[in-house]
Amino acid sequence: MEEWYYRFYFITLKEYASFQYYLVDHKSGNTLTNTIKPLSLLQQDTAEAQKLRASYPFYIVFQYGEDGSLQILDYAGLDQAKIDEYKLMELNKTEIQDDLDNWHQYKDRVKPPSDVTIIYASNLEEFYLSDNMKGYLDPQYYFSEAGFLYAYSIAFVCVFLLAMLLPLKKSWKIGSGLAARIPMEISLAGIMVSIAFYGGMLPMAWETITGYFICNPEYTIIPRKLLNVLDYCVNYIAWMAVLVILYLCFLSIRQVFTLGLIRYLKEKTLTGRMLRWLIRKIKKLFRSLGEIDLSEPSNKYIMKVLAVNFVILLILCSIWFLGIAILIPYTILLFFIIKRYMDDIKKKYAILLKATSKIADGNLEGTIKEDLGVFNPLKDELTKVQRGFKIAVEEEIKSQRLKTDLITNVSHDLKTPLTAIITYINLLKEENISEEDRKSYIKTLDNKSQRLKRLIEDLFEVSKASSNNVTINLVEVDLVNLIQQVLLELDDKIVESEVEFRFHPPVDKVVLFLDSEKTYRIFENLIINITKYAMPHSRAYIDITREKDIVKIILKNVSISELEFNSEEISERFVRGDQARNTEGSGLGLAIVKSFVELQGGKFRIQTDGDLFKAMIQWKVINKDNDDPDKENLLGLKNEK
Repeated sequence: MEEWYYRFYFITLKEYASFQYYLVDHKSGNTLTNTIKPLSLLQQDTAEAQKLRASYPFYIVFQYGEDGSLQILDYAGLDQAKIDEYKLMELNKTEIQDDLDNWHQYKDRVKPPSDVTIIYASNLEEFYLSDNMKGYLDPQYYFSEAGFLYAYSIAFVCVFLLAMLLPLKKSWKIGSGLAARIPMEISLAGIMVSIAFYGGMLPMAWETITGYFICNPEYTIIPRKLLNVLDYCVNYIAWMAVLVILYLCFLSIRQVFTLGLIRYLKEKTLTGRMLRWLIRKIKKLFRSLGEIDLSEPSNKYIMKVLAVNFVILLILCSIWFLGIAILIPYTILLFFIIKRYMDDIKKKYAILLKATSKIADGNLEGTIKEDLGVFNPLKDELTKVQRGFKIAVEEEIKSQRLKTDLITNVSHDLKTPLTAIITYINLLKEENISEEDRKSYIKTLDNKSQRLKRLIEDLFEVSKASSNNVTINLVEVDLVNLIQQVLLELDDKIVESEVEFRFHPPVDKVVLFLDSEKTYRIFENLIINITKYAMPHSRAYIDITREKDIVKIILKNVSISELEFNSEEISERFVRGDQARNTEGSGLGLAIVKSFVELQGGKFRIQTDGDLFKAMIQWKVINKDNDDPDKENLLGLKNEK
């Protein structure tokens, strides 16, 4: 108070000798003035008061109510903006103490005036504060201490509480988005920046209230109301930006409570992530060093070169300046050695690239005879690729040929019975045929139509088998009983073919996990095939053998004609051993057999030796009670179908 008293009475009043004041306390009636002139008249509306007003270019009348509220009753020499500024300054009711280290310092030790009237007046035309008084009368500082600083601090506290409490509502899933990915360092920087923004928010808020934020209203054609709206919009956006940044930063740091301090520092800090990355790289480096196979020639060679180089550099470093002189020719020599090695690698790479280009051009016969050093493994793989391409090309040629044969054969096999049916239908249309001929024609029609039906059924069956669109119903099948049943069912055809069958089953029962219908069809097709193509009055053999968990079924017969077909292609669709197609058949029998055997996890192949024809089937024995992986595969196949 002493400092304020000194400044007011000995500096302010001395600097402004024309400054006059009058104060009256309405409760006590006490007055205080520094002039003999009746300044109290300035609050009246009399002729004498008007005369007194005319003698003062500047005056102002402040009236404080009992609650401390301020009213400016009258004034002269001031514009409305200055009056508004005084009203804002009234928000500060503390003393001002000038300090060189701290420009302004406020202390709440001054009791605000109440129920008093204060009149200030001056008879000077221009009434301004001197330069040495402006330093401690900064209105923005008053505004800050009056409440803006507290409001800014309260906003920070509210945002902090929201960031800490809102994530407790798990269903809102707050804190799991952008905030969860912000590292701690960025969050701390965001908080520091938000605090630093106070220096920009303070003048913005002050200038918004005084109406000078965007521009001076006196120097623009924009209406004051529109300027006020723009001022508040910019303020709102700025506040929202600062508080949102602050909220996200607090929300990110809050993860320390959910993750734990150690895990948070590891996963949610840039420093932790970099340290973890560095540790992983170091561990990987040590693992790589530990995995080096020193028995490999190339690694041995590299280690020797590095060791020699280390020894040379160690010697050069030990002889100081002379070592630097020797280092120059050593570096040149090392350059030529490395260049020679690189040229050798380029040469070997060019050989490998040339071989690759030949393969790309379709030349699959070329070979690489040179030693390619480090590229030898790649040379071996390229040879495998070349071999694979050759096989693929051969398979494609074979596939194209089989497609052509397929179209030719299916056309022939469908056309033959269909032509016969049409012919006999036309014969039946004739009116002068006898009853005996009619019955003969009808019987022939029935045979041809049945053949056509079987052909279509076989074609449909093999098509489904090829596309894996077949339902497999796996049950326990007694293979010996099944083959005996097939032989019994086909007894008429066997007798007609004049082929004597010899069945050699094993002593023990052979029970396999198979589809009974598909298996019956397999042996039916094979036995019918024997009755068609086996030499009459010869023997056909059916042998079943078991080796551990493998069951082999071999059907052998002597062919009536010379076996000129390819044993690998005979089981393809529409491929027949009778190339002249003198016998009935669709060429689908062995194709169906092969598909059904493979669908049940078996293997089927044809073998010929002169006129001896062998059909061999192989299945694995699967025990019902054991957890056999092959059984699981078959059951999986069944479910997939």
